[in-house]
Amino acid sequence: MLWRAFAWASFFAALTAGCGGESRTVGPLLAEPPAGEGFQLTTGDFEVEPGTDVQACYFFKVRDLAERFGYPKEEPLILHRTEIAYKVGSHHMNIFRVRTLLDLDPANGDVQVSVNGTGPCSFTQNWSDWPLVANNQEAGYFDWEYPEGVGNELMPDETIMLQSHYVNTTAQTTPDGARADVNLWTMRKSELQHSLGTLFATKQSIRICQSNPTPKFSGSCQINSPDPVRIIGANGHFHTRGKEFGMYVWDGKTPETPPESDRFYTSHVWDEPPMLTSPDLDVVVPPKGGLWYTCAYEWTPPKPSVGCAGLNQLDKQGELMTPDEALDCCYTFGNTVDSAEHCNSFIYYYPKQDNVNCY
Repeated sequence: MLWRAFAWASFFAALTAGCGGESRTVGPLLAEPPAGEGFQLTTGDFEVEPGTDVQACYFFKVRDLAERFGYPKEEPLILHRTEIAYKVGSHHMNIFRVRTLLDLDPANGDVQVSVNGTGPCSFTQNWSDWPLVANNQEAGYFDWEYPEGVGNELMPDETIMLQSHYVNTTAQTTPDGARADVNLWTMRKSELQHSLGTLFATKQSIRICQSNPTPKFSGSCQINSPDPVRIIGANGHFHTRGKEFGMYVWDGKTPETPPESDRFYTSHVWDEPPMLTSPDLDVVVPPKGGLWYTCAYEWTPPKPSVGCAGLNQLDKQGELMTPDEALDCCYTFGNTVDSAEHCNSFIYYYPKQDNVNCY
């Protein structure tokens, strides 16, 4: 499976290399880890045509990765460090464990590509219960080693999915072709003291409308642990209308935004939001508590290529409203940067809990 993904990426690059007469730098961004110390996932090199928004899903079997990178095939891979590099133009890079299969199914291909919001790799419901493994949105190079004794186990029978999103439109550009490389470094089973838990929370009922241009939305996740847990990684995500993303420690009970003294994350940047990690981030969540997050927006006129007519066509919520409320040139939840918005939280904590509810 891994090698077929490489072959597809190379074929795609060959088809699109030199588009528009421009040369592209190609090749690995990261050296592979030594055998038995980690493994690498890559998209390979590919082009993103002007005016396009490309989201691609790459599937890898853990057992195949173990064999390729010098591990026993029937033992778990325990992640302890994440190293990421990608070219300019990346809107996000996420890695998930594959769980419930809807339209996005690895049986349909090791690599599945969506362009301008079409295709199963573009629709969040297709990975709504797939646990997060790693993510990043900041340009350049990212390297994070978890605290001592903390690891994330991948089991031999699992499949993981790397999702790469590149944009080459007026909102964001991809000037030198696209590529993402990820090294996932491992630890020994004897070193594991705490399993890493992750959260991927999305607020999908957002509407940023012409008549309500500065709305704010909030969501929450309760980590039902009888003991405190520690948040050691956090990242927020929205699109170009986003103005402020906030995250707070939540007591799990109060139905309103926590006080500012409980805020631990703030972002005012849509294209490269900060990724906070340990040791700089180490937030204690009380028993039965969790996370509260907020997204504030400012409506802007849509691009001429989209127009209010295009937004109205995408506004399925508006179709269910009264005529006075409906079709108000609203940006609603979706992946395409020019025509939709997001309100997504990425959280890493330990020890992992199985009973977590997001609202």
